Amino acid sequence: MNAPIPYWPAALRLDQAAAYVGLSVDTFKEVCPIKPIHFTQSTRGHRYLRASLDNWLVSLVRPQWSNSAPTKRRIGEKIGGQGEAVRS
Repeated sequence: MNAPIPYWPAALRLDQAAAYVGLSVDTFKEVCPIKPIHFTQSTRGHRYLRASLDNWLVSLVRPQWSNSAPTKRRIGEKIGGQGEAVRS
C-alpha cells in the first residue's frame, strides 16, 4: 500500500532530473535554468545537482526564500490588518 520513497542520487541524469521535479524531459529542458555539470565530454556524463534543483524549485514558490532570512510579522499583518506601528 505505501510505496517506498525513491532514492535520488546527488547528481542526476537528465531523465532523472526531469522525474525528480515532476516534468517530462522535453518540458524540463525548456524551463529549467540549471545547467548540468560535465563529468565527461559525452552528454551521457552530464549531471544535474539535486541541491541546485531544490534551490530552483524553492525560488519558484517563494522568491524571497532564495537569499534572505524570513521576517517576523505581527498577527494583524498576517491577517491583512495593520501592525502596531502603523496605527495612530
